[in-house]
Amino acid sequence: MKVGDIYSFTNNRIRVMMFDEKEVFYLTINSDDSFVYAKNKTLSYYRITREYFDNNSTFIKHLTLNEKETETHRPDLPLRLNCFSGLFWSSKNFENENDLLDFLKIAEIDIEKLDGLNSSKVVIFPTSQQQSQKKSILLENIKGQFSGIELMLQCCNMQSEYVKPEKQYFSRFRLVPNGREEKRLSGIGLYRLGIKGNVPSYYLGGEISMIELESESRYIV
Repeated sequence: MKVGDIYSFTNNRIRVMMFDEKEVFYLTINSDDSFVYAKNKTLSYYRITREYFDNNSTFIKHLTLNEKETETHRPDLPLRLNCFSGLFWSSKNFENENDLLDFLKIAEIDIEKLDGLNSSKVVIFPTSQQQSQKKSILLENIKGQFSGIELMLQCCNMQSEYVKPEKQYFSRFRLVPNGREEKRLSGIGLYRLGIKGNVPSYYLGGEISMIELESESRYIV
């Protein structure tokens, strides 16, 4: 599999925008291979687990993204970063890096090993504890990239507004034959979402992505 490849999937022609060992991100295309939503400057990629995609898609042909598409969608950026278990987003604002260090010590996370982001701009979507996306915030860095510590410091402060200190997890509910099922997801992490104003966007989540959570029964309570 390569970025830009065309497949038949769910009765649609699609192009792979980015992928890793866990997920595939894609967009639908027309019969002439143009993107259905080519004019959209803001969108969320369709996402599916890698295993499901591999087992239910049919390869059509290779087609690389052009220079403009690559510049806009930035497939080189990670789909996930700084994903950790053993803690949850804090409801408190951190004033400095030392506050963040104290927070990460809970899960014995070495602050020097936090992953940064090789982009001068990124849009971050905080997430409610019922897993709805909240108002996004644009981050900019004149150095052309974010270090792991500065990225996580800002993300923690964005997310703090939507955290109840007595509830250390995200909740997902769904109806099942015998009633209602709840999944609870703790941990922290950043996950690729799409683009907003042609800037790469990420959402704040737990130790695994929301798509992975769909098929994980171990989080049912």
